[in-house]
Amino acid sequence: MNTSDKLLRFIVLVLCSCAYNAAAEGWQKIEVPSTTMTVIDNNGQNRNIKPGCAFSYLPDEMGMPNQPFHFYFREGIRKDKTLIYFNGGGACWNSATCLTSLVVGERPVYNPDIEQENSPEIAGGIMDLTPGDNPVREWNIVFIPSCTGDAHLGSRDMQYRDANTGNQIVVQHRGFDNFMAVREWIRNSFNRKYYAKHVMIAGSSVGSYGALLHFPRLHSLFPPETKFSFLADAGAGIFTQGFIDLVFAPTDSPWGVEGTLTSVTPGIGQLNSFDAEVFYQEILTGMANHFHTSQFAHYTTAWDGVQVLFLNIMQQTDAGSINPDEWSKVSPAVWQEWHRKMRESLRTMALNKNIHYYIGAGMFHMGLVDMFKPIPGYFYQEHSAGNTFLADWVAHLNTNGRNQSLPSLICEGDCAPPSEAK
Repeated sequence: MNTSDKLLRFIVLVLCSCAYNAAAEGWQKIEVPSTTMTVIDNNGQNRNIKPGCAFSYLPDEMGMPNQPFHFYFREGIRKDKTLIYFNGGGACWNSATCLTSLVVGERPVYNPDIEQENSPEIAGGIMDLTPGDNPVREWNIVFIPSCTGDAHLGSRDMQYRDANTGNQIVVQHRGFDNFMAVREWIRNSFNRKYYAKHVMIAGSSVGSYGALLHFPRLHSLFPPETKFSFLADAGAGIFTQGFIDLVFAPTDSPWGVEGTLTSVTPGIGQLNSFDAEVFYQEILTGMANHFHTSQFAHYTTAWDGVQVLFLNIMQQTDAGSINPDEWSKVSPAVWQEWHRKMRESLRTMALNKNIHYYIGAGMFHMGLVDMFKPIPGYFYQEHSAGNTFLADWVAHLNTNGRNQSLPSLICEGDCAPPSEAK
């Protein structure tokens, strides 16, 4: 399908408002109780988990989003192919980001609400199953919401004190526990019912980090002959040293990752200390080398405004800033730093034959879904790198590069920095 044909198809879909309603049919909401439960971990041993969202424990009168965790499943026509998707939702790691940002600033830096921006029925993009060129249109899909501020990695209840009010409140960083509840459901209910020919593990924004670090635990659920692909959408892994030292501390991490990642994640080993400049590269390349028959891919825009913002927030909070109103003031130097590090990191990782990237033009955040963009159906329009449509590139990823290797692409011509970066 050529460019003009695709754009015409997109216009028709936008005008047909009934199309997405039809796509929304078939999603099952699977409720998970906010109680301690026992699941089987990757090593075959029992593990106790306590699923829930950041404030699920609070009474209604507190006025905070306190619903229990749930996830979604849609059974596809192609029952031998499955997408497991980790939704984005921001992150918090200290009192300023976890508490102060809820009441100060344009919007919180993380989403504690299981309902808002956490449903496949409103996500659009790859979750819109009406377009004929949706590469997972006929697949089974597991959609994992994000409501814990920990990139799907946490297993700890952390008490924070708001520096402005002195109030203390517990944030349930239980993203890992939520994931393990989903994994247990897959292990008990899903995997016995379907033969798994291909599994795509993907995530958007902070969901891409959950998808990557939980890749081994998902990989182990399926038969050895299952083909796997991985896609990180808008998660380029550009962090500060202060953030890495705090969140991935060997003890007393605010998210409790020391008890969730070390035994199964190639490239992490026993948590000790990491260099933020190469932390993500080492994790991803370690994963790609270990699972050498799987394909790993990244999508990002060249000047992703949300990823740049989070780099600025990390830098500001590392320096002691507790005022979210200051965090949105991003200097051109931060824009340029993020862009340079992103390109260098993706280029270095792509030296591995099973790691690939697509760097699109502009500032939009996330390519797989429509949230945070004024253009619905962006996933099907994006073709700024090599005149290759993102939807086609993802379809190629899911063939494991059959007949032709998956190219790494970068935008041309209109890849110039925005005015904010100059």
